[in-house]
Amino acid sequence: MLLLKYETEEILECEPRVKECCERDKNPPEPPDSGDCCYNTWSKEYKQINAEYNQADKKVTHLTTRKDHLQAQRDMWKTWKDELDKACDCSKEICLHLEILIHHTSRISRNTGLAKRSVNLLFCMLRDFYMQIDLLKKKYDYLINCIRCRNNPGIMALIEDYGAKLDIVIQTRDVLLEKIIAAISVINNINKHIGHQGHRFGFGFILREWKKVFNCEGRPENIDYERRRYEPPRNEYRQQPPEGEFEDIGLEPMFTFPICDSQYYKKVESRYKEDNDHFTGLSDELLREIKQRDNLKALKDGLTAVMSDPNVDPSQRCATK
Repeated sequence: MLLLKYETEEILECEPRVKECCERDKNPPEPPDSGDCCYNTWSKEYKQINAEYNQADKKVTHLTTRKDHLQAQRDMWKTWKDELDKACDCSKEICLHLEILIHHTSRISRNTGLAKRSVNLLFCMLRDFYMQIDLLKKKYDYLINCIRCRNNPGIMALIEDYGAKLDIVIQTRDVLLEKIIAAISVINNINKHIGHQGHRFGFGFILREWKKVFNCEGRPENIDYERRRYEPPRNEYRQQPPEGEFEDIGLEPMFTFPICDSQYYKKVESRYKEDNDHFTGLSDELLREIKQRDNLKALKDGLTAVMSDPNVDPSQRCATK
């Protein structure tokens, strides 16, 4: 007894090239929604390429984020290094001016010392001179008393003329000694405010102390960075900082002079070079990944264009009417 009866109204014949493609595999894995093995192969390739493209696109996005963050951190080190370079140049210029000032103050101090010595000698000479004048005055007074007793007008006139000139010389004593004392006071004030080599006072001592502060002689520093003692090396594993935050390297500003020769400057410069090298390597890696992603996108777009063609898609080409 006939239970089911099918009547075929139309038999669909595929194109020869599609039939030839299907006949290559005697047992092709026919999906339930397609009868074209070539289309199925393209579908598998599309899925694989699409997965690879998505993975490559995510990797490019990740590398771009890392690159932008690293660029900001590298630029931070570069800006700080440039500021340190400017400060170093300024400190060297300050050292040069300090050296010039110290040289001139030393010459002024030496000249004022010689001037003080000369004024003291002059003071002693004037004191001795006026002591002799006072002695002459005593002898004059004794002599004129004797002449007055003899009552000799001729000799008296000569003696009185001599006495008048002697009084004029004596009157200059107060003026000269006042000038000498003022000169000694000025010289003492200069020595007091400028000071001498080895004295712990005066303008010269202040300049020498500033020269020590700026380390113009370039003596090696003895500074131990406590936080750096516990910091892991750069090549060891460290937990990545949160996105948008810079790496805490435990480096604190501890300036010593000259700045360009300090350990702090060398560490900042080392950080900048390491980040710059890392940035260059990451840029090259990103460029390779972008090329790989673009290649995968081109393959994906090509397969999409082929599979969406009505002459290739079995759902449109082999559909029954």
